[in-house]
Amino acid sequence: MAVTAMTIQGNPAVGGKPTSVENRVKPGSVPAQYERIINAWGNECDAISPRILAAQIKQESNFNPKAVSPAGAKGIAQFMPGTWEGSGIDGNKDGTRDVWDPEDAIPSAARYMCKLSKKLEGVSGDKTRLALAGYNSGEGAVKKYRGIPPYSETEKYVATIMKSAASMGQPVSNQSKVVVDAVNYASRQIGKDYVWGGNGDQDGGFDCSGLTKAAFAQAGVTIPRVANDQYAHLESQGALVEKGDLQLGDLVFFSQKKKRGKAGPRDIDHVGIYIGRGHFLDAPRTGAKIRIEPMWWDTYMGAGRVYPDDTQQA
Repeated sequence: MAVTAMTIQGNPAVGGKPTSVENRVKPGSVPAQYERIINAWGNECDAISPRILAAQIKQESNFNPKAVSPAGAKGIAQFMPGTWEGSGIDGNKDGTRDVWDPEDAIPSAARYMCKLSKKLEGVSGDKTRLALAGYNSGEGAVKKYRGIPPYSETEKYVATIMKSAASMGQPVSNQSKVVVDAVNYASRQIGKDYVWGGNGDQDGGFDCSGLTKAAFAQAGVTIPRVANDQYAHLESQGALVEKGDLQLGDLVFFSQKKKRGKAGPRDIDHVGIYIGRGHFLDAPRTGAKIRIEPMWWDTYMGAGRVYPDDTQQA
């Protein structure tokens, strides 16, 4: 069960390891252009996570790629020149290591945190907090004090990031395994082509309802093939949900006809999977890639919750 950041239209490929739904940042909690990079690189090692990496970048620069500190730290991840020279990487594989480029600096921050954690293995304590302390005050200070150095700046740095990270993760504790499996499957398709009538790789891609059907099939649940039939199916099960009750994994439905006037359930022409914070994952249209984007509230028709085939809604 893993979400992998992949190439999407207008966003270069990013590396890193797969990120489970349970562990990735909440949509909207970081600037959209950095979300996939953070999710991809946030699992570089077990000392960090996407939410820790996101909170750290927020603390360092508030996501400002042009930030410069009074001490001379540069870029979105606030690398000192000497540290960058030894630890900066070419995260987006464009042939350069650029401290001002978030697609290099964010992966470099993740890799550097892992490097610090490895070097601090002999120090007793939580590996995430120790690595954060090393990032702020230096590896030597952590080793000297055999833990987080008694510097007010470093203590505040670590505490602030840990607190911020707790609010930036995607909660799924109340979601069924079906939802997690379906969302993870759909997320692995990000960057693939929209193909009208497409049901998967055998067709060169997916259309909107082909993607949602395949995602829940992967989770062991059968739903109809066409968007308006999916809506009718959920309606018949009493599984429609109010806009204010949307949860991760809910199917969200749309109709372009709504822009021109009144639209009904049979006019539904698009469907996607809600992933939280006003965003959904979908296969949008011909010429576009499967992606995560803000909800289309102007054409929104409703939503429904998919339950396991062998259970009923209470």
